Amino acid sequence: MNRTQRWLWILTAVVIIVAAGGWVAYDKLFRRAIPYYASDLDHFKYGSIGNDEANGLPYLIWRVLPRVFADLLPGPGGYAALGFVWEPGRDHSDAPVGFSRARVGFERMAINCAFCHVTVARLDSAAQPTLYPAGPSNTVNVFGYQAFLTDCAKDPRFTADILLPAIEQEVPLSFLDRQLYRFVIIPATRKALLQQGEQFAWVDKRPAWGPGRIDPFNPVKFGMLHLPDDGTIGNSDMQSVWSLDARDAIRANAPLHWDGLNTSIHEVVVSSALGDGATAKGFDWQSIGRIERWMRTTPPPPSPFHPDPAQVLRGKAVFAANCAECHAKEGARTLSVIPLAEIGTDPHRDGMWTTQARDAYNNYREGYDWGFMSFQKVEGYIAEPLDAIWLKAPYLHNGSVPTLADLLEPVDQRPKTFVRGGIAIDQEKIGFVTQPCVPGQASTGGFCYDTDEEKEPGNSRMGHTYGTTLPAEDKRALIAYLSTL
Repeated sequence: MNRTQRWLWILTAVVIIVAAGGWVAYDKLFRRAIPYYASDLDHFKYGSIGNDEANGLPYLIWRVLPRVFADLLPGPGGYAALGFVWEPGRDHSDAPVGFSRARVGFERMAINCAFCHVTVARLDSAAQPTLYPAGPSNTVNVFGYQAFLTDCAKDPRFTADILLPAIEQEVPLSFLDRQLYRFVIIPATRKALLQQGEQFAWVDKRPAWGPGRIDPFNPVKFGMLHLPDDGTIGNSDMQSVWSLDARDAIRANAPLHWDGLNTSIHEVVVSSALGDGATAKGFDWQSIGRIERWMRTTPPPPSPFHPDPAQVLRGKAVFAANCAECHAKEGARTLSVIPLAEIGTDPHRDGMWTTQARDAYNNYREGYDWGFMSFQKVEGYIAEPLDAIWLKAPYLHNGSVPTLADLLEPVDQRPKTFVRGGIAIDQEKIGFVTQPCVPGQASTGGFCYDTDEEKEPGNSRMGHTYGTTLPAEDKRALIAYLSTL
């Protein structure tokens, strides 16, 4: 073999090695395989919203964290201790409701819209839990999950020497995969989780969210929009996202979110995906469009209650006289902004959304011109229609009143503390069964919510005193009627 032939063989070998290495790198780190769900409902519960690459946690690491770091969870049961739910028959090694499991190089777990918008409830302690997609989450502890991931990353056990044996107890790894996890994926994941923890450090300066609650827009202000920490508190309950088209049928361009900060359903869906970590690079317009169409048209669940018809009829008359103006579909003020001075509920969520945030979001262009133009700043809270109100406890925008019966009592007679996170419905008071608790002490079955606004700003149970002076019989009749909506 002459010198030219030898160099040709060497060059060919180099090309083959480089090509093989490139293919392996593409296959292991970049190749995409996003599951498709034929059912729109399954797509809502498990489909990707385009945040897998930017914010997806490696599936195999996600799977073993609750076992390796069980001591960092708030209770037993793995991720169930954070309120995650799996449908009957679905293995707990697979995605719970509200997560997409997709491959971008390697399998990843990322949250989607159902993470905050599926209610879990049962009519009594003996009944099986029922999932109500598009309802407000009542069990998921959003920041509890974030804090758990941060605590894991800070822990000296977050190393390949600890995680790899745990992973291989579940899934055998090839030699190449083992090296990728040891030298690339595990170190990169730890670094990303530590950075994420730093980005959310401001939450430690605010009252705890607890299950079923979130501050959805301060992360956007401080992260996406790069506005300075202004000390505001946006803690609030999740909301239902069913029958969105019906809102615009009641009032054209009806305001959305508790404080009416946007009037476009499309913009709210897109901005929510961005808030959940989607980026211009991975944004899946087709997937988001499919979720939007489903939320626009899926109806609220029918009421399971069948109270005495005569009592319901009386309650309907009480509702017409005292509540319909703001909460009936034909009400003159339904889906209007009720000023803070009138409604008197906790002002913090309203104060969180500023004119600076409005302008910054309408001009948000990072990676793409999103076309936002409907973000607004209004003063007050929206008078919402009461479809499936029996499933939306606790009540008020900050979830500070556990049942409808409590909401109809004077403020000083409403519970000062109660346990959040339960799923059994109180069929008499309408809300979730709960009990008093002691702030700062462990509570059986949930999170102790303290309504003392001096100790926990943003948690006040004050305001919305409509109906509090009604006779007891009228209150009972009104609750019976509301339970049928």
